[in-house]
Amino acid sequence: MRGDLAEFLRARRALVGPAAVGLPGSGRRHVRGLRREELALTARISVDYYVRLEQGRDRHPSAEVVGALARALCLDADATTHLHRLAGSPPSTQREYDAAVRPSVARLVDSSPWPAVLLDHRLTVVYANTLASLLHPGHAVGRNLVRDAFLDPATGHRHVDPAGVRAECAAALRSAVGVHAGDPVLQRLVGELTMRSDEFVRLWARADVSFCRTGKKVFDHPAVGVVSLDYETLDVGDSGGLRLLVHSAEPGTPDGDRLALILSGKRCHGGQGRTAGVQ
Repeated sequence: MRGDLAEFLRARRALVGPAAVGLPGSGRRHVRGLRREELALTARISVDYYVRLEQGRDRHPSAEVVGALARALCLDADATTHLHRLAGSPPSTQREYDAAVRPSVARLVDSSPWPAVLLDHRLTVVYANTLASLLHPGHAVGRNLVRDAFLDPATGHRHVDPAGVRAECAAALRSAVGVHAGDPVLQRLVGELTMRSDEFVRLWARADVSFCRTGKKVFDHPAVGVVSLDYETLDVGDSGGLRLLVHSAEPGTPDGDRLALILSGKRCHGGQGRTAGVQ
């Protein structure tokens, strides 16, 4: 994806204020974030060289320069790794794009007592157990979590914070682009979202880079109402980049009881609201 390094530098520079890097912010400023000269000064590189990077005239800075830029831009670990990948030559093999699911991994997913799905680097579901579809209709083979989040309101409404989910999805997709820049399917996905979603365009322009590996997701499920679940995302070794996503809840807690009801395939009836009878 030509120009991604330059685009990323411009976008991230706009998010860093002078105070964040110890520079005075007095006077009227006509640019968002740091000026090019300020960033070059902070990174201890020449202004001319930094301008060449932002204009795409130099796309392969040294690892030392990349590290200095990452510090000047106040990047976290994920964004720093992404910047290094944009400046280098990330591996791209067909095996990474169309990874097969090993039988042993499929058995692991099928035997999980919790909703479990396998995702490729594009956040497309390549395998899922039956419990996963009971939790969320987007957990079906062939569905893409990013496309659903931005373009399918029916699945998006299953999340209590759909805007937050969309922001996470955009950042995860940006991370994937840094590793799999030569993937034509990934390029088409980004293009489709850019054409069809103004919100995606806005989030993509921020150039946030992250992949949330653990945390909580709050669902609004038609069977039980609001349920808060823990999730873990684990890399599957020697799989071409597959990740295992599992949602769970502590048994015996209200959320655990709600999840158990969801996974039973039953609907909660009676009382006020959909969560009646599940305490």
